[in-house]
Amino acid sequence: MIGTQSGTQRTRPEAKCPLRPHEVCNLCQMNVTGPHDCGLVYLVMSDPDLRAEWGERRHVSR
Repeated sequence: MIGTQSGTQRTRPEAKCPLRPHEVCNLCQMNVTGPHDCGLVYLVMSDPDLRAEWGERRHVSR
């Protein structure tokens, strides 16, 4: 936790899973520290077909 001058303490924000936008990143893979180094996120975002399908599903769920 990070202290401030006013004496209150702040916590770090929890990273959201980009593939499941309403969920916190639960570090579902070993040796992952967040969405920025998640293998699943990398695979989906680097494959044009998967990324397009993910985008369509995300748009429908809104």
